[in-house]
Amino acid sequence: MKYIGVDLHRDFFVAVAQDASGTELFKKRYGNSSESVEQLLSEFSEPPMVVVEATRNWMWFIAALQEKGCTVQLAHPFRTKAIASARIKTDSIDAKTLCDLLRADLIPQAYISNSLEMDNREVSRARINLVHDQTMLKNRVLAILAKDNLRFKGTDMFGVKGKVWLQKQQLSETKREVIEVYLDRLTNTANAIKRLDDIVKQRSGSIPEVSLLQTIPGIGTTTAFLLASEIGTIKRFPNNKKFTSYFGLVPRLSQSGNHAYYGRITKLGNPYVRWSLVQAAHRLVRTNKETKWFADRISFKHGKKKAIVAVARKLATIVYAVLKENRSYQKEHKKTVVCPGIIPERS
Repeated sequence: MKYIGVDLHRDFFVAVAQDASGTELFKKRYGNSSESVEQLLSEFSEPPMVVVEATRNWMWFIAALQEKGCTVQLAHPFRTKAIASARIKTDSIDAKTLCDLLRADLIPQAYISNSLEMDNREVSRARINLVHDQTMLKNRVLAILAKDNLRFKGTDMFGVKGKVWLQKQQLSETKREVIEVYLDRLTNTANAIKRLDDIVKQRSGSIPEVSLLQTIPGIGTTTAFLLASEIGTIKRFPNNKKFTSYFGLVPRLSQSGNHAYYGRITKLGNPYVRWSLVQAAHRLVRTNKETKWFADRISFKHGKKKAIVAVARKLATIVYAVLKENRSYQKEHKKTVVCPGIIPERS
């Protein structure tokens, strides 16, 4: 068996090849193209085993290797650096280190999504980005109004009543023109979000996990679609602790001797799932009495933010159980709502 370690960049990649004994066969730099991948593999009589560190553009590279029959491992960048940190760091050294770890079967692997999952992720992530843009535009309008000490007393300043109120305000011509530009951008952004929502609804019908996740309180179609796309196969998580840790919802831990110190959540791992679960937690606290009681109890001692994170972590454990057992959430009694974080046993 031959092994290749690849240090992938935006415009090029560096490959180091070794045999089973660790003897270096060659070390070369290639431009990023399908032809370069073919040129690399032409050096071998049979498809080698390849490791690539996860970067923002690994998708095309791994797809090209898999098409040629190569066994590919995606190295987790954070954990790889923890194993093989070095004071002298070059592209060749990084590629060689990856190759050495691959030969020793010590690569901390990251999940390789299939093409459908990656396409669905693009949809859900684009929607999140547009929602953030929408919030930013609204805040800019409110900031302009605040300069003239103007504040809408209703619930939604960007609704029908809010826009009528805005037309009646005494604003300078320049400020009104700027606000109109922002409002036009808001309208376009809202239309773009609606277009993505239509895509989500269209694609959700073919994903059985979406239907299961929608049975959980606080999780709608959009959130369920995002979770199903980002999680991929639930089999890659051996337990719910690994699952919640992957999304950065567990506290930092510093342990020495008999003392253990817990800090804020790690925020490592997938930020999109963490954000969506926090948003679902906010909705659940507003609409569910038992969950609100659970959050209020934690908020009294530790504050509202930690309470919301605690609800999000409970939701994550329920998401894991629903997907792991491949069955819908069942609310048989009032006491089995989300706040205890337990899915009722099968009847």
